[in-house]
Amino acid sequence: MLLRSGCKAAAVIFLIVSSPESATAQDVSDKLELCMSCHGETGTPQVQGVPTLAGKTESDLAAQLRLFRDGQRQNPQMVMAKRLTDEEIEQLAAFFAKQTPK
Repeated sequence: MLLRSGCKAAAVIFLIVSSPESATAQDVSDKLELCMSCHGETGTPQVQGVPTLAGKTESDLAAQLRLFRDGQRQNPQMVMAKRLTDEEIEQLAAFFAKQTPK
């Protein structure tokens, strides 16, 4: 339960630091760290109910992130996807697709 609270806190922090004024300065590695806070450093989460990203195809991961960003898929924890650019989505998807599920 504590980790779920951490995921929610990460989403709130992401929204604050990703304001339009700072969006161009936001590095994709910071966004990757936010993803890792729930999904694990290698895309294999330690908490039940958080999906494994490791080993998914790059195209599937990118498509899911776009659905969250565009509001076609809903999850309160994924509000952070609303501020992702196409380039950031591609970079995040590429990283997790290269990871090996455990």
